[in-house]
Amino acid sequence: GKTPSPGGASGSGSAGNLQNLVQQPAGGAGRGALLASRTVKLLFLAALVTITVLLLSRTTRPSQSNPFERRPTSTATSATSPSAEGSASSGEGAEADAGAAATPSTSSSSAASAAPVDAGASPTQKPRERPPVVYSLSVVEEYDHDPGAFTQGFLHDRACDEATGACEDIFYESTGLYGETSVRQVDLKTGRVLRRRNAAARHFGEGLAKWGDELIQLTWQRPTTLVYNASGASLPLIREAKTDLKDGWGLTNDNASLIATDSGHTLYFLDPKNLTTTRKVDVLDGSQRVNYLNELEYVEGEVWANIWQTECIARIDPSTGKITGWILAYNVWHREMVKSNALGLLHEMDVLNGIAYDGATKRLWITGKKWSTVYEVEVRVNENADLFNARQRCIV
Repeated sequence: GKTPSPGGASGSGSAGNLQNLVQQPAGGAGRGALLASRTVKLLFLAALVTITVLLLSRTTRPSQSNPFERRPTSTATSATSPSAEGSASSGEGAEADAGAAATPSTSSSSAASAAPVDAGASPTQKPRERPPVVYSLSVVEEYDHDPGAFTQGFLHDRACDEATGACEDIFYESTGLYGETSVRQVDLKTGRVLRRRNAAARHFGEGLAKWGDELIQLTWQRPTTLVYNASGASLPLIREAKTDLKDGWGLTNDNASLIATDSGHTLYFLDPKNLTTTRKVDVLDGSQRVNYLNELEYVEGEVWANIWQTECIARIDPSTGKITGWILAYNVWHREMVKSNALGLLHEMDVLNGIAYDGATKRLWITGKKWSTVYEVEVRVNENADLFNARQRCIV
């Protein structure tokens, strides 16, 4: 059996010990009430001690991870992470960056030993590219243009009188269509054709660039290039040459190479001496190809390209082929449409296709195929434009 405790109660544990701590007062009912009151207080203290012990033991116990809880992503990604390699080689834009940042490293030791990096960045991840900026145009001045000219190439120059030294602003212009192809020198202020050379009817003229005293004109769907003497009284044809392109569209130069397009999404850099391709670069907006690069102009280190069948001008980094900006010229196109309609020429008016730039004065002009007007314009950032909509309109 069990041995009675000194207080007279049988059993062991906390109840028996608690009874031993209670002093028995004299008197019947009074002793019972006092005993009950002290018992309640001691029970309360015991419960409080028990709760405290439980809380202390919980805070010192090693935490156990919840398999369904999303754990924080390490700020450093292992060099052996397959997802990091994938984003570095093929990822473009914000989607690829977000995917790489959300993937944990496969090596915990590399994260601990790696140097601090920007939040969300990976040592193997390409820097995030800036999205293209959207621009609009404001018209500064208008100049007359031959509405019968099917403009394919357009550039600014100055014609100087050797006797007086006086110089006038001019355009050199290439026109297309079979039987109507020409190269011409045009007075900027009046739109009057000063000199002109018609090409053989078998040629369909395209882009135009000036190299030294030569005017170089591409032709459509052929590798044939027509070279004229820009200093001659009537722009005489010097020779026909061949490029290694199957088609000719836009042409400009960066003072080191000729830069051409062939209706696709590629810039071809040509040796001006023999017209062979020395390098080429694909034109991309993010990962999307930009096709139909038409009339070209080299502007402050960028190649600007009309996009055929749109009112868009692409600003291209020629070293990478990346689109840095989109110029929306819809307002100018609409202005020309109203003017052509008033002249009864709306049925003849064709697409925007002509960019000319004067690096000395920073002036810029645009025109189009069978437009009645050359527009001097200023380019401004369009704060209200939506890049998604611009891409929808410009990438065809």
